[in-house]
Amino acid sequence: MAAGTGQGASAARLSRRVVIGEAARRLLLRPEATSLAAAVILFVAFTILSPDLFPYKLTYISFMSVAAELGIVSIGVTLLMIGGHFDLSAGAVLGLASYVCVLLMRDYGAPSLLAALSAVAVGAALGAVNGALVVRFRIHSFVVTLGTMLIWRGVVIALTGGFPVMATIPAGFKAAMAGPLLDGFKMSMLWFFVIGALGTFLLTRTRFGNWIQARGQNEQAARNLGVPVDRVTIVLFMLTSALAAVTGVIQVARFSSVDALRGEGIELQAVAVTVIGGTLLSGGYGSVVGTMLGAITFGMIQVGLVLAGAPGHFFRTLTGVIVVGAVILNTSVARRMARSKPLGGFRRDSEAADAAIAGIAAAAARNGGQSATADIGGAGAGLPEEPTR
Repeated sequence: MAAGTGQGASAARLSRRVVIGEAARRLLLRPEATSLAAAVILFVAFTILSPDLFPYKLTYISFMSVAAELGIVSIGVTLLMIGGHFDLSAGAVLGLASYVCVLLMRDYGAPSLLAALSAVAVGAALGAVNGALVVRFRIHSFVVTLGTMLIWRGVVIALTGGFPVMATIPAGFKAAMAGPLLDGFKMSMLWFFVIGALGTFLLTRTRFGNWIQARGQNEQAARNLGVPVDRVTIVLFMLTSALAAVTGVIQVARFSSVDALRGEGIELQAVAVTVIGGTLLSGGYGSVVGTMLGAITFGMIQVGLVLAGAPGHFFRTLTGVIVVGAVILNTSVARRMARSKPLGGFRRDSEAADAAIAGIAAAAARNGGQSATADIGGAGAGLPEEPTR
């Protein structure tokens, strides 16, 4: 009886190790893993470097404010990059949408809500132009949006004359878009989390999300499967520009003005955040949650370096190092983990792998630790091997 009890306990420990090992492997394969690790490491590092300044509520409020506005733009860029495209015009769209919002409230007396919705609609229309050019002429989106970035930025400079344009913003609108939320945090953080949740739902729980990933992985294969690739492309560009316009509206509410350089450079920051968040530059793979963590990491870098007393150029330097490191880490980890076979032939998480885990646990319970060990090597013997993806 004692021997049987000992064998049962050994089998239970063995099956638990197998399950935990596979769970860890699946976690490392997720695109959020790198951004989560970067956020934790930087938080610990800045806490050590600035123990009297960094680990306090005001610091968290500061970097979450940075993360929220940049993160909203980055969510749109992430969905577009998963779909296999780039958008370098997001910053210029942000500036032009901000100007539309200010103009409608200042010169036409439009209600703030109508002005905000009109600005977002203008942003979506500019995105539709980008998408239509890419689809119609089959030009790489990098080139198309580089050109439209220069066009929209030139329009903003011409309309503003190079000077800030002020407007009186109603207190209610200011409070709803960028006012205090809870314990000092800003409303922009709430918008960030709401849009992030909607983006995650869209990508992981809808048919359109499947179309996005299919288009990014293999455009021709997606067409053969009946995916409306051109329509998906145009909608993605519209969504990216609309979210850039939302950030522009938030900044109008915060500053009560717009200037000629509003949003300049944010498109490259959004790409950096997206890469830190685990999205592949080649498309077809990424995560909105990872991008949100990447935006928080970006805000943490910006605020933490100031509190640590680092020179100004360190911000760009450290951001560049993290971006390159994230790309290398994402690629190498994905390759190594995809080649690993902890379940005897199963290379990726799948229903077959789940069945193998269940089989190992059952065999361990029946036969004891020794035979269960043999089952690990042959768990996939009666099931087809999962292909490497």
